[in-house]
Amino acid sequence: MQQNLFSAARTWGPVILWMALIFTFSTDWFAAPNTSSFFGPLLSWLIPGISAETIQIVHAALRKLGHWTEYFTLAILLGTACKDQWPKQTRRSRFIATVMIAILYAISDEWHQSFVPSRGASAIDVTIDACGAICGAFWTLHFGRTRANGDKAQQVAKKT
Repeated sequence: MQQNLFSAARTWGPVILWMALIFTFSTDWFAAPNTSSFFGPLLSWLIPGISAETIQIVHAALRKLGHWTEYFTLAILLGTACKDQWPKQTRRSRFIATVMIAILYAISDEWHQSFVPSRGASAIDVTIDACGAICGAFWTLHFGRTRANGDKAQQVAKKT
């Protein structure tokens, strides 16, 4: 029983921790006005003479890239957990499960943001999140296959 609990924590713990981090990023602390007070001065320091309009554009792009990256990472963690949890399932079914879980979490995250006074829900953000999740799932699918092929090659090399 204790080993099963440890195994489940090792498999799903990183996923849950990452989801908690995404949840934290959806709070008032990380609303656009709060992150602009960090990125504005940073960009002004890195690029002297940058216009306020350009800072706003770069800030918005960084925030959207953040969405994509959060869900790219979540999909990699989910894909790994699904592979560990359901090793006999096909790669396709694990891919679909990974993407569906990530997208459902993205929808719930935007729903959560609808209750945060300085935030709002956005279908565009869910779309960006979904694109990140799909890319992360493909990444896991590709590198999972590469690693498995590498493991097989090592096994064959040991036999010869």
